[in-house]
Amino acid sequence: MDGKATIDLLKERLNKNIDDVEAAISLGNLYYDNGDAGQSVLYYRLALDIDPALSGVRTDLGAMYWHNENISLAERAFREAISRDSGFGQAYVNLGLLLHHAKGDTTGARSVWQQLVTADPGHAAADKARELLRETAH
Repeated sequence: MDGKATIDLLKERLNKNIDDVEAAISLGNLYYDNGDAGQSVLYYRLALDIDPALSGVRTDLGAMYWHNENISLAERAFREAISRDSGFGQAYVNLGLLLHHAKGDTTGARSVWQQLVTADPGHAAADKARELLRETAH
C-alpha cells in the first residue's frame, strides 16, 4: 500500500472512530516522516487528547514544533513529557538539544542531560546524553 492509500485508510478509521489513538499516532508518524510538521502536530495533538500519557508522542510533538520553529511549544512539550514520565530518556535528550541549539543555553542543556545520566545511567538514552555532555564540555 502506498503512502496516500495508507493515509486515506487511517483517516477513514478516524472518521469512523475519533478515539482511534493508533490511527492518530500512525498519521502523526507518517506526516513526521514526510517532514509535514503541521499535519503531524494535528494528529499528535489528537492522540494526546485521547491519551495524555503517551510520552513518545509528546516528545515527537515537541520535535515537530521545533521543526516548525515553535521553540517555546517544543520546550513545553519536552518538559511536559519529562514531568509526566521521568523515565522517558529521549525527552531529556531532545530538551537538551533544543536548549543547546535553539536557545544557546549550553549550561541548561548539560544540566538536563546530567539529570538523565544521574537518574538512570543504564537507560538507552543515557549513552547519547553522555556523548552530548562530552561534546559540550568546556
